[in-house]
Amino acid sequence: METILQRLTELNEVYDAILVGKDGLIVAGMLHSEDEEVVGAMSAAAFGSITSFTEQISNGETSHVVIETQKGSIQMEAAGDLILVVTTTGKGNMGRVRVEMKKACQQLGELVGSY
Repeated sequence: METILQRLTELNEVYDAILVGKDGLIVAGMLHSEDEEVVGAMSAAAFGSITSFTEQISNGETSHVVIETQKGSIQMEAAGDLILVVTTTGKGNMGRVRVEMKKACQQLGELVGSY
C-alpha cells in the first residue's frame, strides 16, 4: 500500500496521499500535518456526507470528490471499503492526478482483495 501511495506523491501536483477507512482511521500513508487523525476522520466524514447527499437525490453512489481551496485541492476517491485522499498543489495537470488516483484505487482493490 505504501508503495502505491508513494508513487502518487512523486507526482509534482500531489502533496499528500493517504488511505483511510470509512470509520476515519488512517490505514496507510502520511501527511505533512500534525493532525493526521483529525484529517482522516474529517475526510471520511466529508466523503460520507457527500455520499449520503448523492444517494438522497437518487444520483447514485459517490466515486470521486474534489474540494478546491485557495492553496490547492483535496481529492477523494472510493477504493472499495477505503477512501484514497490526496491533497494537491492545485497547479499542473489535475486530470493526470485523477487518472493516477483511479489506477491506484484499482491496484489497492487488487491488493486488499488478495488478503
